Amino acid sequence: MAFQTPPGIDFLALLERPLGRVPEKTAFIDDAGSASFAEVDAQANRLARWFLAAGLTPGERVATVLPNAIPFIVSEIAILHAGLVKVPLNIRFHREEVLYAVADCRPRVLICGPELAGEIEARRREVPSLARILVVGEGDGRDRYEDVVAKGDGPAVRRPHRPDDPLLLRYTGGTTGRPKGIVHTAESILAIHLDVLRELAIPADEVALHLGHLSHGLNFMWAAWYAQGATQILRERFDPSAVWQDIDRHRVTYTYMVPTMIQRLLEADDGSHDAASLKRFLYASAPMPVPLLRRALARFGPIFTQVYTLSEAPVITTILHPAEHLEKETRCGPRLGSCGRPVMTMALRLLDEEGCEAPDGAVGEIAVRSTNNMAAYWDLPEETAKTLVEGWVMTGDLARRDEEGFLYLVDRKKDVIITGAFNVYPKEVEAVLYRHPAVAQCAVVGVPDPEWGEAIKAFVVVKEGMTVTPEALVALCRDNLADYKKPRQVAFVDALPLSPVGKISRRALREV
Repeated sequence: MAFQTPPGIDFLALLERPLGRVPEKTAFIDDAGSASFAEVDAQANRLARWFLAAGLTPGERVATVLPNAIPFIVSEIAILHAGLVKVPLNIRFHREEVLYAVADCRPRVLICGPELAGEIEARRREVPSLARILVVGEGDGRDRYEDVVAKGDGPAVRRPHRPDDPLLLRYTGGTTGRPKGIVHTAESILAIHLDVLRELAIPADEVALHLGHLSHGLNFMWAAWYAQGATQILRERFDPSAVWQDIDRHRVTYTYMVPTMIQRLLEADDGSHDAASLKRFLYASAPMPVPLLRRALARFGPIFTQVYTLSEAPVITTILHPAEHLEKETRCGPRLGSCGRPVMTMALRLLDEEGCEAPDGAVGEIAVRSTNNMAAYWDLPEETAKTLVEGWVMTGDLARRDEEGFLYLVDRKKDVIITGAFNVYPKEVEAVLYRHPAVAQCAVVGVPDPEWGEAIKAFVVVKEGMTVTPEALVALCRDNLADYKKPRQVAFVDALPLSPVGKISRRALREV
């Protein structure tokens, strides 16, 4: 059964933790400078008072489109203090996706940069709910964030959320159509944060480097804040050379990356950097190819933690701890290919096509039940009913379970290729392609075929200075897989398209 959050704990109390212990310690470092815990809190209080002066009432929404930087953190804390609902939109969303989300969730305030502010102003009729736009940067006559947070001390704003109050409205990346707004309550978000605190046990002396966008929610920012004063470095753009410099200069102890970032980091490694300060390396968002994981382990040591999660039931659904990264073969493949076992607060089932529990080793859809589950999709009751079934989130992710309870992701249900009446899981084909020494990255999708319904097409990025032919890759698959699973087409590309959260976008590949 799902665990309930402990009574008597709320966000406002957790937010106060470092302020009474290390108020003058550096809390955040970004591209523009740094701020202590006390400075961040003071700025958040000023912004919260501005929300009240603007007439915002509890439960109203504030949307943000901001890079990984201190204003993002200040805005989030101010929204919590004022009892509002935060809507953090990924800065990498297309402008039309941003406009759609803003029109859909009807916020009273938008906080963003000057360029987007100008575009929204020009189309203001499409977002009639907006009362104010707060601009980070040059305001050009508009309300300026920098003016709001610079001065004007007064009483602290503390308007707590009730457990079932909406607190977060997070929009998906729109990889399957229009972005959907996922609603989380104060209770579910608090449960999520407590999960991260327990599972990752972030100490006060941590120096954490953030590279994934904070709007995604798959991060340890809040847990590091609560942990009596860990210092956090915020970077908006992933530059592998700059990451190595941050590790050297700041003696980073903890970071999170998606597999594509890890690959680029290793490619930029000239052997001159000291990575000894790194104690923990979190990876998520997509399974890491086992050959890449082996390279990473050889470079950094046994410090890797993988988490599997989804926005509808975040943020740690299953976890593979460092000590569980073993060179061990199981009935489902190498243990290094596992995404771990469910955390203690998650009830998890694997369901076959009839809705029955799939036996160990068989493929089933992951269903999750927890306090962490979303409350609904915003204004989408039919979509909500499809995903939330009798308290279980139907994830759409397919997996196998080995004899020790470790899960192995197979694929997204929607990505399964049906060719000649056979089901083919793209990741199974990709795992074989990655065995070729010339393959840097690959992705497999189904494309329309008049004879087979769908044909398997592989997109391949070749390592610099190496060559390989389509015939060689098809032969490799034919030698290791059933004949119907081999690619019928191979396309070589310079890079694979990525979603706003760093995942390879199969949808974009299907449209090529």
